[in-house]
Amino acid sequence: MYKRTSLLIICLVILSGCMNAAAYNDEDVAAIVRGEEITVGYMRLLYPDEEIANMVEEAVKAKLAEQEVKKMKVDVSKQIEQLVESYGQYPKEETQSIEAQSIRAFADPQAEKLGMDPNEYYKKYTEISTEMVGYINAYTTALLGELEEDQFGIEEYAEHANQLFEDLVEQNQDSIEIKIK
Repeated sequence: MYKRTSLLIICLVILSGCMNAAAYNDEDVAAIVRGEEITVGYMRLLYPDEEIANMVEEAVKAKLAEQEVKKMKVDVSKQIEQLVESYGQYPKEETQSIEAQSIRAFADPQAEKLGMDPNEYYKKYTEISTEMVGYINAYTTALLGELEEDQFGIEEYAEHANQLFEDLVEQNQDSIEIKIK
């Protein structure tokens, strides 16, 4: 459990990073990574409009990780399935925990903006974000190994992981085009 939680924290650190995204349509391309497009609509499923410009580079890193893992022919389906289970579902109205309130505070306005039911939105958000995290975890693990308590601390592992992704972006600089800023 420690390893999964730690890897999730590392992924969130990697993914944390102002355009007016409302000026863009969902079909507009936010970035192109080795010929694969990341659309504004895809970004909207993951982030509020005011965060999209800040998160494009992180989405590029995640797309590079996905492409690398696929090249390595690593199966991440079980890992993604486990992550989906750990996310849970959109909370029922009667659930008033801090976690449930936090999920609603994020999901409800996103769902409304996208014209979706909050349950439908949160399910889609969970699918996309867990797939992204699954590929990031698989890539990091393939190159750095499993996070082990005695190897080095989570902060040092996160530093190595961040450097790994910075190097990956640098190696592919000519194959990345960020369209929105």
